[in-house]
Amino acid sequence: MVFAHVEVAPGASRRIKESRAHPGRPRRSALMRSRSVTKHKSPDERADQILAAARTCFLERGYFATKMDDIARAAKLSKGGVYFHFPSKREIFRALVQAEFDRATAFMDQVVDEEGDLLAQLLRLGDHFVEAFAADATMPRFMLIAAEMSLRDEPIRQMLLELQEAYIDRLTAILERAIADGHLRQIDARATAIALKSLVDGVQAAYAVGYEPDRDRLVEATFALIGNGLAPR
Repeated sequence: MVFAHVEVAPGASRRIKESRAHPGRPRRSALMRSRSVTKHKSPDERADQILAAARTCFLERGYFATKMDDIARAAKLSKGGVYFHFPSKREIFRALVQAEFDRATAFMDQVVDEEGDLLAQLLRLGDHFVEAFAADATMPRFMLIAAEMSLRDEPIRQMLLELQEAYIDRLTAILERAIADGHLRQIDARATAIALKSLVDGVQAAYAVGYEPDRDRLVEATFALIGNGLAPR
């Protein structure tokens, strides 16, 4: 019997021996390639992964009962991997609070940038937030945890105050523009902005504790309150 001569690449014989010795185990190179594909994420994606895991932990255990070990386990990362992106649990919590604020103000800016009656836009904002609270119970519950944190952690309290002021400033500017354009009657824009923000916060708190008012009736009553109270006479 004649055997054809075959050129064998360097290292091939070792790989063949390994595969024969462990027939059910994938070769090291293939295994390493698989792991590198699975683990490769951008820093932003990894940070988002940590934030999502931390949010779940805070909702389940509360802020103070949650440890960095819990967050790492939920994110399927080492604790060092979590600390690489966030220096402390407080910074993770701050990032989550900031994200909630950014989502709310982004929608507000989107609505206000649209053409049309600003009073109608205010009503649309109210409808959006009521719908959001009803659709996702974790949103109002998380902000309840943030409110509790403000009583026990001074840096978090200061952050929440700054975000509250920024939200009210934004809403005040919207109302002032509506007054100038004749869409609203002459009112104290800042005091009205505080009242409207308090209304939103009150509805949010109701959903946070499990009280779910009739959404359609609530929106209709809010429309009547804002429309009759702010419309030009």
